[in-house]
Amino acid sequence: MKKGFVLVLVLLLSTSAAYSVGYLMSENQHPSSLVDQAIKRVSSGDPHSPTEILLQRAAIEGVLKATKDRWSNYFPPASAIAFDATLQGRYSGIGVWLRKSSLNLLEISSVQPSSPASKAGLRVSDQLLTVDGTNVVNASVSDGVAALRGNHNSSVTLGLQRSGSKFNTVLRRASVLTGDVVASQVAPKVLYIQIAAISLHAADDVLTALNKYPHSRGVILDLRDNPGGVLTEAVTVASNFLSPGPIVSYSRKDGAPRVMSSSNTLPVTAPMVVLINATTASAAEVIAGALQDRNRAVVIGEQSYGKGTVQEISSLSDGSQLEITVGQYHLPSGRAIDQVGITPDLKISETHEIAQAVSILSGLVALDSGKTVTTTK
Repeated sequence: MKKGFVLVLVLLLSTSAAYSVGYLMSENQHPSSLVDQAIKRVSSGDPHSPTEILLQRAAIEGVLKATKDRWSNYFPPASAIAFDATLQGRYSGIGVWLRKSSLNLLEISSVQPSSPASKAGLRVSDQLLTVDGTNVVNASVSDGVAALRGNHNSSVTLGLQRSGSKFNTVLRRASVLTGDVVASQVAPKVLYIQIAAISLHAADDVLTALNKYPHSRGVILDLRDNPGGVLTEAVTVASNFLSPGPIVSYSRKDGAPRVMSSSNTLPVTAPMVVLINATTASAAEVIAGALQDRNRAVVIGEQSYGKGTVQEISSLSDGSQLEITVGQYHLPSGRAIDQVGITPDLKISETHEIAQAVSILSGLVALDSGKTVTTTK
């Protein structure tokens, strides 16, 4: 990511916020802040003190903790590179997104299709306890992301906890993953698109799928276990299916509300069903909520996660990055879903969602053609 570039995110992956602290000054200058003074005095007076860089990071992380915002983060330079690669959806690793749980534990928020993690059976909400024997229970998201990175085909041993049971698994990292979007034909002229996370290539991959597969009888958009990602990318995904009009808006403390809209005059008009579950979050909820609010799709499944705050990423002078909460988003109807989530139009257990989606699409097509159809539940 280019220095100074600001990227708008709605993430379920994260937990903190930060400020840059300057501390290099001559003997005759007065420190510019109490933090500067503390760092200078500790580093000059204690022969066993950490380096100034580590003290600076500790100060930043102290600010993050004071915000009590688990969705904001500080990424040191090496972790920032790894995080950027995660957003790109192309990197050497095991294929997971991470977040802090409500109990401040490091856990998996998304598993990329066909990734080493997926093949090993890792699941959303699995808690990460150790990486190659190192305890990461209370580690930051940035440290967790960095620990999982490694060379292609290198092995990594993970200690995990699922529903109270601990287990270990060994995975081999992959340098090129298949991406966060998987598409297939599940019925004649019915297109199924699964988006595992809203990375920077998601909208292009969705458009590729729409151009590749016939879908006149319907589109099933699967957002289950999707933790969110890049908000602007989510808006572009939704715009494929929405005519000109609002998709999401949010307000910053220092400015007027920002409204993000579709400008697509030729959207896909095929009937549409969106699948969500309890771990559909953030930018994925924006997509589902906008399609629901504008009566474009039938949303089925479970109540979604309810992560409705907006984060922005900016770079600091040393290449580190801040991901800071700047506001709360609102859907086209004006509703805010933070800590509430998206209520599906039809609540269905996950084991029956795809079959039910195909049935619903058949009914919608029949209604359009004036035919009578019987559906099963």
